[in-house]
Amino acid sequence: MLIDSGFQPNDIIAMRIQGGDEVIAKFISQDDKTIKVAKPLALTMTQQGIGMTQYLMMADMSKDFTFNKSAVVTMQKANKAAADNYIQGTTGITPASSVPPLQTK
Repeated sequence: MLIDSGFQPNDIIAMRIQGGDEVIAKFISQDDKTIKVAKPLALTMTQQGIGMTQYLMMADMSKDFTFNKSAVVTMQKANKAAADNYIQGTTGITPASSVPPLQTK
C-alpha cells in the first residue's frame, strides 16, 4: 500500500512543538516516530517585529535535526510568505516568486 505523508523532501514546513515553539524548517523525511528536517528556525520577537532565529543556538546548523513526533503538536506546509522568507534567510536567495514583476512601457 502506498502511503502519502503529505510532505515531499525539500518542502518548507511549519511545526508547533510542545512548549509552544513554532518552528519552520526544510522537510527531509519522516518515519513512524520521528521527523527529520534541515535548518530549523524558531519564531522570535525583535524590535522590528517577528523574526526567525536558530532553533538551537549552539547547534551545528549544517547537520539535520530529528524531532520526536510525540513532541510535535501539529505540522503543516508553510505558507508562501513564510517559505519565501525562510529560503531567503537560510540561503540568501530571493525566490523569483517574491520579486515584483518587471515593469515595461
